[in-house]
Amino acid sequence: MAVELEKYQDILDELGEHAGEVLRASWGEAARVFSPRGLENHYLKGAVSLKSLGRGTDLVVSFIQRAPAVARELGEDAVSDLLAAAIKMYSKTSAAVIAAIFSTSPVAAARLGDPELFRGYLHLLDTLLAQAPRGVRPMLDHLSTLLGQLTLGGLRRWALWGAQAHKTNFDGQQKYFSLESPESIGVLQKERKGTLFIDVQRRIGMYLRALWGRDFFMRPTSGDFEQREGYRSYIEGYIIHFPDAYDDFVSPTPAGAETRIPGIELYRASAAHAACHQVYTTRQFDSIGLSSLQMALTGLIEDARVEALALAKFPGLMHTWLPLHTATPQSGDGAAALMARLARALLDGQYRDDHPWVALGCCLFRERQAQPDVAAWVRDIGLVSRTNCLRWG
Repeated sequence: MAVELEKYQDILDELGEHAGEVLRASWGEAARVFSPRGLENHYLKGAVSLKSLGRGTDLVVSFIQRAPAVARELGEDAVSDLLAAAIKMYSKTSAAVIAAIFSTSPVAAARLGDPELFRGYLHLLDTLLAQAPRGVRPMLDHLSTLLGQLTLGGLRRWALWGAQAHKTNFDGQQKYFSLESPESIGVLQKERKGTLFIDVQRRIGMYLRALWGRDFFMRPTSGDFEQREGYRSYIEGYIIHFPDAYDDFVSPTPAGAETRIPGIELYRASAAHAACHQVYTTRQFDSIGLSSLQMALTGLIEDARVEALALAKFPGLMHTWLPLHTATPQSGDGAAALMARLARALLDGQYRDDHPWVALGCCLFRERQAQPDVAAWVRDIGLVSRTNCLRWG
C-alpha cells in the first residue's frame, strides 16, 4: 500500500508533513473501502481541496481520518456528499466546526444507515448554521446520544425547535444544544421513538435468513422527517425499505384494557410480510387504468395471497401477523374499515364477519386462489371488490 501511495507524492507534498503522515497511517483502510477511482477523486483530491481553502490543517486531518469509515458504512459517494456539504458550509462557520462535522460523520453514517438519510442530515447541519450557528458544535458533541434515541426526523424537529426558541439567545442555544436545559430534554423525550431500525437491523436480517434460508437487502427510510407519521415498508428493486423507527402498537381490548406490541415485533411482522412478496410475487401487476381504490384493493388481495402461501410453510407466522389485525364489525362500514375487516377475514379463519362485501371478498378469494394466472385473478377480485365496496361502503 505504501508503494501505491508514493504515486501521489505530489499530493503528499501539497498536504504538508503532518497531514501527509496522517494520510500514510490511514491509507491501508482507505484503500480497502474505496475503489481506485474513488480513492483518487473523492479521498485524495478531497483532502487537497480542503487544504486549498486555507483554513488550517485540522479539518484536513479530520477528513483524512474519518472519510474511510463513512465510505465503509454508506459507500464512497457519501464521502463526496460530505465533502461537497463541508465546502458549501465553510464560509458560514469556523474550521473547528467543519472538523467536528468530519469527526462525527462516522457516527451519523452508522446510525442513519442510508445515503439518502445521510444527505438529509448534512442538509440539516447547513440549515442550523443559518438559524442557530452556535448550536451546531454542542449538538455534534452529543450526536451519539441524540441519534441513539432519535430518527433523522426527530433530530430535525428537536434541533429546529431549539433554533426557533433561542433565535437571538446565544447562551440559550448553547445550553439547549448541549442537552443542559429542561426544555431540551423535554423535547428530546417527546421526539424519542420506541425502536430504531438501525438497532434491530441485524436481528431482523437473521430472522429472515432463518425463515427463508437467504439474505434480504434492507434499508431504513425516513418515515417521519416532516411529521411523526411513518411510512409503510415498501420494496424498490431488490431492497426492502423500512421506516427508520416504529413506536409500539397499542390497541384497546374488549374489556377496556390495552395491548401493546413492541416495535421489534412490528419490524418482524413487516419484514416477514415484505419477504413474502420477494419470494412469491413473481410478476409486476399492471396498474394502468386503475383508480387508487382499485390499486389498494388489488394490493390487499395480493397481500393475502402471499401470506397464505407463507403460512402453509410457516404456520407460526400467524402469531406474528394476527395481533396487528384488530378490525371488527364495530370498526364501521367505511371503505377503510371494510378493507381492514376483509384483510383480517382473509388471514384469520376463526374471524366471522357477516358484512356482504367482506363475505363476497372471502368467497371470491377462496374460489380463485388455486388458479394459475395469479396476476389476472388478483386484479379481477380487486376490481369486483372495488365496485361492491362503493355500493356497500
